[in-house]
Amino acid sequence: MRCARARALLRGGEFVIPDDIKGCALAVLRHRVRLAPELDIEGLEVDHVLRQLLDQVPAPRL
Repeated sequence: MRCARARALLRGGEFVIPDDIKGCALAVLRHRVRLAPELDIEGLEVDHVLRQLLDQVPAPRL
């Protein structure tokens, strides 16, 4: 959340938007995720898996 708030501040926004969250998600989550050995053997990387997950999650609508 702190990273998303910082991104919002840097872009001149007054609040966090979904793009702020998605923009810092890889840096925040990369070191917290460990792939199953089967995925590692297939050559998948953590960044690729995280990007797929982020692309599947729709942004909330108001």
